Amino acid sequence: MFGLGKKKKVDGRTVLLLDIESGSVGAALVRLSAAQQPRMFGARRAQVPVEHTRTGAGLVQSIGQVLKKTLYEIAEAATRLRFHPKTAAMGTVSGVSVIMASPWGTPNLEAGQPDFLEEVVSSTNVGVRTSFGDIPLSLYTSAGAAAYGARTLFGQEPALLCTVGGEVTELIALDEHGVAAHATAPLGSNALLRTLRAHGGYSFAEARSAARLPFDTPHLQAPFRSSGEHFASQFADAAREFAAPGQYSRIRVIAGEPAGEWYARALSTSQALGTLFPHGEVRTLRPHHLYPFVVAHVSPPDIPLLLGALFIDSQPM
Repeated sequence: MFGLGKKKKVDGRTVLLLDIESGSVGAALVRLSAAQQPRMFGARRAQVPVEHTRTGAGLVQSIGQVLKKTLYEIAEAATRLRFHPKTAAMGTVSGVSVIMASPWGTPNLEAGQPDFLEEVVSSTNVGVRTSFGDIPLSLYTSAGAAAYGARTLFGQEPALLCTVGGEVTELIALDEHGVAAHATAPLGSNALLRTLRAHGGYSFAEARSAARLPFDTPHLQAPFRSSGEHFASQFADAAREFAAPGQYSRIRVIAGEPAGEWYARALSTSQALGTLFPHGEVRTLRPHHLYPFVVAHVSPPDIPLLLGALFIDSQPM
């Protein structure tokens, strides 16, 4: 599931792409062809409601509810395509590729294959069968998709990938051979929303809107700086599990738009990373990096789904 080799595909198939991360569920239909770039359409993402506190069991339940709703909506979109003669083939889904982020899907480098949380896998299987019938389903990790994407876009450079989910951030160390190490930090983009609500008096809807503003926005400087420093500190603690000071000089941030730039600024301005990355370059993966490889018209751009489409295009079908 971390393989980087290009595989020959059956020409002209539509695959349902599901991206299940720790705070949201994304879905899209992807047209795969041996002769063309993957084409992504019908993309959508539903967020898990942000709560003040969250238990593991509660998060699993919330993900299951959002997944069920998302599958119903994308199945309706596929049905509408099948009813039109010119798009019937595009709406005929022949398989499902499910990409799971931590804590649902994590690399197990010692075993040589990923680990998946059975409860989420089971609810995914049930939801897919209910909405699309008995079609083939493949499981992958977002770490695998991120690693493949980074090496495709930036070359085989040693780097540390930082993928920010809703509740969990994943760190993936890349060397010249591929994935060298993996770790997680127990916070994600929802931590900023909770900070804005607690210290700024925002509702969660208002906080989500405020979180889209630049890192240096004057009236949000205090909560942004506090959240950014806390994020960088957690990032550094997780990175110390496998990275020696100065071992990596490149950090690549992967997050939903436009949050990637926010987290890149948080890392690049933090004193917590000075020792671990004394000469580090922090760079965000942006939509324009992916558009030469994936045909998509999604507003706002969905980085995890674009990465997923690029990744599943490399897999045997």
